[in-house]
Amino acid sequence: MEMKLAEVIPIIGVVVAVIGGIIALVTYRNSTRLKRAEWIEKLHSKFYELPTYKRIRRVLDYQSVPEYENLKKGITGEHTDDELCELFVDYLNFFEYIANLWELKQLFREEILKLFEYYLRLLQQHDFIVRFIRDNGFESLEKLLKSLPVKPESTSKN
Repeated sequence: MEMKLAEVIPIIGVVVAVIGGIIALVTYRNSTRLKRAEWIEKLHSKFYELPTYKRIRRVLDYQSVPEYENLKKGITGEHTDDELCELFVDYLNFFEYIANLWELKQLFREEILKLFEYYLRLLQQHDFIVRFIRDNGFESLEKLLKSLPVKPESTSKN
């Protein structure tokens, strides 16, 4: 059974098309992964390396006096510290942006947790912050915080 050239050419065409499609898919996938990595690196840099969020991170992390109390009073309406409250809202807007990317399936929750889990959980630890998020239009951030897996309590015997 000899195949004629006219019969072989369409088969070769199909094989080349399939191989080309596979190569295009692999290239696209690698390009997408690279862009995600670059995007995640930019988010990391913006949050951890630039000074924009450092003050609020410090206030929430160390509950530094008097700034922590000023923040608490400011966002609950008991007192005004406009600069601190504005920095805090900027901080929440950053996480709202992250949460929007998660809802749009542009970021995976695992990626978010690897970068920001500690600070997201820190937001959850303060009832006045949770109320502020709920009452001030941070719907995506609220959903993201509610989606965080329950973390087991530490069982250290200090």
